[in-house]
Amino acid sequence: MKNWPPLNLWVCLLFLILSACAQKTTVVTVVPGEGKQVITIRASDYSLMPTVIRAHHGDHLLLQVTNAVATAHNLTIENPAGEIVRSVELGAGESVEIPLDLTEGGTWKFYCNKPFHETLGMSGRIEVVE
Repeated sequence: MKNWPPLNLWVCLLFLILSACAQKTTVVTVVPGEGKQVITIRASDYSLMPTVIRAHHGDHLLLQVTNAVATAHNLTIENPAGEIVRSVELGAGESVEIPLDLTEGGTWKFYCNKPFHETLGMSGRIEVVE
């Protein structure tokens, strides 16, 4: 019979791995009343930056999304009701522009819908205040 490391060692190892996958929060704040706001989003290996966009009800955003890696990704956007309003595929190294009108206050979620990508850190939110 093999002598396995104690369970608490496995738990510590799992914690370290999950901590390494944790994404640093980056915030962009939109200035109200400036017309169409251009926001750059960078998709890389299991991260989206920025992770939080703070905006106002009625703002018009132009999301310039760049996939900076050789793996295909996606950017899916949900309104506060959880309805998908946009979903765009991003090939390796590809860039796209996504116009987005913030027609309601609340939290708009964005993420990569590829299997496990959101869970591993490819997610963010747009916080829309009235």
